[in-house]
Amino acid sequence: MQSQGSSIHDQMLTCECRERENDHLPSRPTSDLHKELLMPRHLRPVRACQALEVCSRSWLLKSAMLLLFAPTLLGVASAEPTDELVALVNDYRNENRNCGIRPVQSVGPLTPHVGLSKLTASGPDDLKEAFRAQDYTPSKVQVLQVSGFGSSNSAMDMLKKHYCEPLMNPQYVDIGVSRTGNTWRVVLARPVVSPNLKDWPDEGREILRLTNEARAEARKCGEKMFEAVAPLTWAAKLGAASLTHSRDMASQNYFSHRSKNGGQVNSRVDEQDYAWQGVGENIAAGQGSAQQVVSAWLSSPPHCANLMGKDFSEMGAAYAIDKNSDTTIYWTQVFATPR
Repeated sequence: MQSQGSSIHDQMLTCECRERENDHLPSRPTSDLHKELLMPRHLRPVRACQALEVCSRSWLLKSAMLLLFAPTLLGVASAEPTDELVALVNDYRNENRNCGIRPVQSVGPLTPHVGLSKLTASGPDDLKEAFRAQDYTPSKVQVLQVSGFGSSNSAMDMLKKHYCEPLMNPQYVDIGVSRTGNTWRVVLARPVVSPNLKDWPDEGREILRLTNEARAEARKCGEKMFEAVAPLTWAAKLGAASLTHSRDMASQNYFSHRSKNGGQVNSRVDEQDYAWQGVGENIAAGQGSAQQVVSAWLSSPPHCANLMGKDFSEMGAAYAIDKNSDTTIYWTQVFATPR
């Protein structure tokens, strides 16, 4: 509800570089957050961890955690108002919604993009030039603007009221937020797949490098701070398990930790003859580079916590592309601790 004395207006500027009629995936469970007990097989009665699953359909990002003990939690860091609005948008996307009369399943968090927060444009032509200035080539973009709100929470309330469908659109991958006085601008965009994408082993090792770079520092995952942890090492068998799942999702056009034949990350790792005592997985779809994927995982509390897991010592990662699928490119990151 608007407080007395404030003026409200909102506008939407849309520049569609490519339309897609089918932006949904095959049906799946509609629960927005599933918690399971996933225990190392030889330690099953011992204290378990949670399996956190956050679903989406565009760049489609989920995380599953299989850990023996919960990570060490430290204090809470403050955030800029624009960062707070990004977090509020991502929290909103992590739950099922009713946009008008149409139910919408939860979608994964958007990746904060500095260039998108710097865009200044008053129309589609200006917007194209602004993207060129930021060296960003979108395949789809939408700009939302609300005015008259002094806090990120009140701005988010108005965005939810008027822009449920774009906020929950699974085709968007990146987000940029800017603020001028009490006017907030939210840019939602999806980039084209990077033409410089290397073969999956190279991109997988780039994900390893970026993951270890993140693990080297204490890091805020949502409202929690995780202490710095030891770097992970590359495991070829975990890379193979990642590739198997990415290829399966791409070729069969679905997004889930559970494959069409019922297998999950533990069974895929077992198929590689890898003896494990803890295993976990992050998946994503739609991002055009390893940098975008890791940034997305770090922007989502459960995926960030998975990535910062101190009980993991090895990882593998891979991607697969099918241009006939809904999101073109699918990524998988598998963590484990050998027995």
